[in-house]
Amino acid sequence: MADPNPARRGRAHAGRTALLCVTGGIAAYKALELTRRFRQAGWNVVVAMTPHARRLVGPESFAALSGNPVALDLFPPRHRPDGEPARIAHVDLAASADLVVVAPATANIIGKLASGVADDLVSTVLLAIPQETVAAGRVLLAPAMNTRMWEHPAVRRNLAVLSGWGYRIAGPAAGELACGDRGAGRLLDLDTLFGMCRAALEDEPLPDLADFSVLVTAGRTEEPLDPVRVITNRSSGRMGIEVARAFAAARARTRLIAAGVSVPLPESVDTRPVRTAAELTDAVLEEAAGVDALVMCAAVADYRPVRASPAKRHDAKLAVALERTPDILRQVSKANRQAILIGFSHDPSLATARAKLRDKGLDLVVANPYETAGADDIDPVLVRPKGRAVRCGPMPKWRFARRLVRETGRLLAAPRRGVKRG
Repeated sequence: MADPNPARRGRAHAGRTALLCVTGGIAAYKALELTRRFRQAGWNVVVAMTPHARRLVGPESFAALSGNPVALDLFPPRHRPDGEPARIAHVDLAASADLVVVAPATANIIGKLASGVADDLVSTVLLAIPQETVAAGRVLLAPAMNTRMWEHPAVRRNLAVLSGWGYRIAGPAAGELACGDRGAGRLLDLDTLFGMCRAALEDEPLPDLADFSVLVTAGRTEEPLDPVRVITNRSSGRMGIEVARAFAAARARTRLIAAGVSVPLPESVDTRPVRTAAELTDAVLEEAAGVDALVMCAAVADYRPVRASPAKRHDAKLAVALERTPDILRQVSKANRQAILIGFSHDPSLATARAKLRDKGLDLVVANPYETAGADDIDPVLVRPKGRAVRCGPMPKWRFARRLVRETGRLLAAPRRGVKRG
């Protein structure tokens, strides 16, 4: 007799196991097509449904498309039909999944997960997902709800919390909603959502960097003109934060220096806040002593006022004398001659990136266009001292962060004899 537990029964299928959690949003019917695409990709698919989802789509449809029984009950029978003791369903489901997708992710399930509430099978399974699966970017939440719900401060706060913990937020899209309104809140189109799932599942594993220490900088520096106004840039800090999170997932001893950021800081990474380029310089020179790798993602303001006004200025015209801010990488390159040094060039010019690589004695430069500042995606080019530049193509910043960790792992494994800098 077949084992009724979908997690164990599914192991007979080739490929990875995707756990699809379907909640009670009107877009629940679209999860049927997502199930079909998962199966076409050769993945074993296990579906778990909330009671509200069952009122919108029958479990039998998911069972037929997935080839597995649908997980419905938090308290299943104590014994399997063959007489053997049944395992704890939510723990078994959570441990067996290589990829977890919540589609649609309603405001309700988002709030439960952010608050640690477990009052049905799906919410309990989500809390039982191993943290290494979350850190690996393999838990995707695909929000779908009315625009007013999507824009509610509580929903945005909950999503910010979950994003800070490592959960991937897929969407939503904008358009016409089931209620007739137009705006953000539609389930992300299935081509894009499936592509994100495939990228998360097929991404290469991270190296084990437990023997190495890494310092990452993130965010935008702010140079005061007066007590109110500053010179800064559009960086959100997302790239550096994702890099720090990825290094922590690779078990590196990770330290983050964060200037101004617009996204939640990772709770799993020890963070030192700074504001100006001078403060960032002091922090980097202090923290970088003895580290094995430094990744400078911070977007440093190139100029600062020679003198900041002690009071807010109300002049009809204002002339401000500016001076260059410190060249942090050049100073670190001279101070720490053995660390792997990685810089970012917010400039599409490869000539600029190569000059930065050469002049500052770096091991790798990531060149990316101006448009990626503050965006969720990046279009990076890897520029090394030797060999051709490698164009990675557009991708989410979290995914590139994992690639950068793998690149750094290879650099750390290479012999470092005879390093010449500056």
